[in-house]
Amino acid sequence: MLSAALLILAMTPGVADSIFQTDFDDPEGCPGGRQVLANIVYDVGCIIDNVNVTEWSNIWGYECGTGGTVPFPGITGTPSGDPTILNFGRTTYIAARLHVPEDLPQNAFGWLSHTGYNYGADLTTSFSANCGDFNPVNPICRSVTLSGMNLTPWRVGAGNFCPLAQGQDYYFNVKFTNPEQGTTTCSSDSPTCAVSLVNNVNVP
Repeated sequence: MLSAALLILAMTPGVADSIFQTDFDDPEGCPGGRQVLANIVYDVGCIIDNVNVTEWSNIWGYECGTGGTVPFPGITGTPSGDPTILNFGRTTYIAARLHVPEDLPQNAFGWLSHTGYNYGADLTTSFSANCGDFNPVNPICRSVTLSGMNLTPWRVGAGNFCPLAQGQDYYFNVKFTNPEQGTTTCSSDSPTCAVSLVNNVNVP
């Protein structure tokens, strides 16, 4: 559910900015440590093993009923917009590629909610034109979050969220902020944790 505070912020005009990388050693590829496969469960009990998590649509656009996928921004709400990545590696990162459709309206916006009931650990996330880039020039395109917080809100066009442009490709990058952190749902000696990331989207 979209919170009132974020809804108001999304409607506030701002300055559009491109997303570029900084401190990125390999702009043509992905840094080492990228996780490419994961087991995902949805709240309706739909469990998919060995999902290719290099694509946004495979995670937040998967339709349990048909087995197909939809493009960014994907599916919101139940049954398929509430995925839990069961085996997110503590020392890896996920870089999910997405393409912003040409016909996705200006002022569409959204974010992933890092649920507090099954979160694994605190997360760092970003939207970037580059895979595995957690230091975009635009600071609103990066979030360092605690359990239960929203992850890097995005918006098509100008605004106070991370600006995404129609027809462009990006990566949504996510990793554990502190790989050694232990939580009530995942002990510090476990190599993987369950992470629930709920998709929230508003299209005018």
